[in-house]
Amino acid sequence: MHIAEPENRLVVHRIAEAWAEGNEAPSQPDETKWRGSWAGMCARKIAYMVADVPETNPSSTADIWRMGLGSVVHELLQPAIEQWIGSDTTLNAEEEVNVVLGEHGHGHVDLVLETDDGKTVVVELKTINGFGYKMSVEKGEGPRHNAVLQGSMYARALNADYLVIAYLSLENIAPGRAAKFGLDDIGRFAAEWHLTPDEFFPLAEQEMARIEGIALATEADGPLSVPRRFSHSDPDVPFPAEIDDPSKGLWVDGTAYGKVWQCNYCNHQDQCVKDKANGF
Repeated sequence: MHIAEPENRLVVHRIAEAWAEGNEAPSQPDETKWRGSWAGMCARKIAYMVADVPETNPSSTADIWRMGLGSVVHELLQPAIEQWIGSDTTLNAEEEVNVVLGEHGHGHVDLVLETDDGKTVVVELKTINGFGYKMSVEKGEGPRHNAVLQGSMYARALNADYLVIAYLSLENIAPGRAAKFGLDDIGRFAAEWHLTPDEFFPLAEQEMARIEGIALATEADGPLSVPRRFSHSDPDVPFPAEIDDPSKGLWVDGTAYGKVWQCNYCNHQDQCVKDKANGF
């Protein structure tokens, strides 16, 4: 038995390519300039997208497979969610709710719950790889900051009473390891974090203003006028640090420096590297 060379594959490449063709990103509504899913992204990347700059590093079939697995989990869970809601008389629920974000943004909320006592709960449901899940629950890092910002904007848009960030891992934590960290059976693959308006409102206002400002600056002066910065509240990149080497994701802020992973997954990385080399 041996692994088949790429030119000798019979099945997997056909499945993967068909999958990729059926999982294209939704189009941008004409009246909007940005999406809620852009929360926490590098400002220059947002500017490239607002300006419709062609992608120099488009998503490969492997990338689409990785990102699309989350959609599969959502689809598999939909009947379970409907069954749960149908049997719970204390809740009304709506899935895939469209929201307006500021003046020119839009988004799709995974789930909105209305309780029988009049409370509105926004649920942002995320799938995550096994390593990321372990970091979030074992190391106490919590959900990724972009998920918190995205959920915060949605909760703010709907004037929610609570925001729930829910994680579903694509891998289980081993039973013994889970016991070590005090996790029950569900906690081996699922966790949630609750935020109140005092927590999500300021984050939402700040991030909506940031992305709106990026969009307007891009339209007025072009994407090259927008610096390579992340959100004001990013825990890993202190604002106003800027990416100094987009080929490696290196940032600098005076004498401080660090590295981000996002550059190596950016669909405009080569464009960004070229623009940086040309002084932009």
